Amino acid sequence: MHSRVEVWTARIDAADDAIRALASLLDDDERAKAARFHFEADRRRCIVARGALRTLLARRLGRDARALRFVYGPQGKPALEGGELEFNVSHSGDCVAVAIADGSPIGLDVECPKPMSDRVALAERFFAAEEADVVKRAAADGAAAAFYSIWTAKESVIKAAGGGLSIELDSFVVTPLRDGLTPVKNRGCNPQLDGWSVLALPSIGGCYAAVAARGSGWTAVVGELVA
Repeated sequence: MHSRVEVWTARIDAADDAIRALASLLDDDERAKAARFHFEADRRRCIVARGALRTLLARRLGRDARALRFVYGPQGKPALEGGELEFNVSHSGDCVAVAIADGSPIGLDVECPKPMSDRVALAERFFAAEEADVVKRAAADGAAAAFYSIWTAKESVIKAAGGGLSIELDSFVVTPLRDGLTPVKNRGCNPQLDGWSVLALPSIGGCYAAVAARGSGWTAVVGELVA
């Protein structure tokens, strides 16, 4: 696979001119989808996500962003019609992020922290036992970091594998390292979970983030598309 995964960020509270420029790249279906949202923030999020994706893919391929066409898998995961590049999109709060690579499916998850009454209980309910122990052992002021680091790592794997809700969160283990790739441990016999590794990303707009891809010989670089 490509040795580098590119992760680009954009914000939905960007200047109106920037939002209009991204909106001009959308096709009729994407514009109609954005228009159906009741709240302005949701409309802007849809426009930024699709417009940023088209901008970045077109830049890599040397093509017109408006001419790109997408197809959708059984779980609704989008892909380029020609399959030249792999990508994944995630958003949380005011932040949208797009990951792009070639040679391997990828998954990206971004999560802005939210008030939670008991992260340990959530970890014990949804995570593998080893992961829940990491959250329990974290000091009170570090529980959020432990929880969200594991949560984003697990979601990135599920998105990369394309399994959606068919993959249980406790069916694999990943406790991301601060530096370097963390291999995914498959606890069952689901072949979808074999061969992945995860990289915890630097904070994106105050949010936790992780990206997953196959193999171990890759790195990620983070840039800003729309501030």
